[in-house]
Amino acid sequence: MLALSLALMSLAGAPLIGLPFDAKRAVELRKEWADGQPEEFTNSLGMKLLLIPGGRFEMGPNGSKWRVTLTKAFHLGQTEVTMGQYRAFRAKHAVPGCDDEFNGDDRPVAFVSWNDAVAFCKWLSDQPKEKAAGRVYSLPTEAQWEWAARAGTTTTRHFGDNDKGQDKYSWFNSTYTPNPKHETKGRGRQPVAKLQPNAWGLHDMLGNVWEWCADRRRDDETGEEREPIMRGGSWRSGAFHCTSIAHDPGTAGTRADNIGFRVACRIVPKKGEGGD
Repeated sequence: MLALSLALMSLAGAPLIGLPFDAKRAVELRKEWADGQPEEFTNSLGMKLLLIPGGRFEMGPNGSKWRVTLTKAFHLGQTEVTMGQYRAFRAKHAVPGCDDEFNGDDRPVAFVSWNDAVAFCKWLSDQPKEKAAGRVYSLPTEAQWEWAARAGTTTTRHFGDNDKGQDKYSWFNSTYTPNPKHETKGRGRQPVAKLQPNAWGLHDMLGNVWEWCADRRRDDETGEEREPIMRGGSWRSGAFHCTSIAHDPGTAGTRADNIGFRVACRIVPKKGEGGD
């Protein structure tokens, strides 16, 4: 069996590397995988998205892992979608029951279902400036999300295997006391990008809000259906749920004050610029 650390080549000719690698190598990989794409860009809503190279890794928790290869790079939001950005889509959106501060524009959007998040991505893709740039938005797949959250690491968190120092990287229920019914008295979603990022430069991959992933499957032949899941934990979670491997099941219509999302993006080349 080939070790996951064996460097292979992507479809674009960039090194297809396995885990682990350090922050310096993450920066190098981004440059190597750019291949004419921007290493980062800011879109028409003011969202900053970062290029995430492909790679190979074992996904999931110990005892339940599977091998994944990502042969294409993708862009991912540096932060979770904020209330202010989501209100460009639904102007009156608010999280019910919370203190006013938690409906501020700089808080991650919450009380959005998987269906809501998918609709937002379609709406954003259809905006004139995004269409002109060839940018197509979606939720990240579960594999894309975990690869981005791991940021070169094989540990349960991108900063280690335990919760020591976790409050430097994620918003979670650090007091392990009962959560309030609604966000109040400082307990709830916090402004994005206030804590340290991971090696890719991504903020709040762990904690603040659970993040929807794109995967939702239906097999008509067998009749099997799989509902979407959320990753990363939230402000209501203990540290043990705010990891690169934790996940929580949902339905496409589930909403809560600790469920949000971030966007992924692929850039479709115009004809004559590398397209078919």
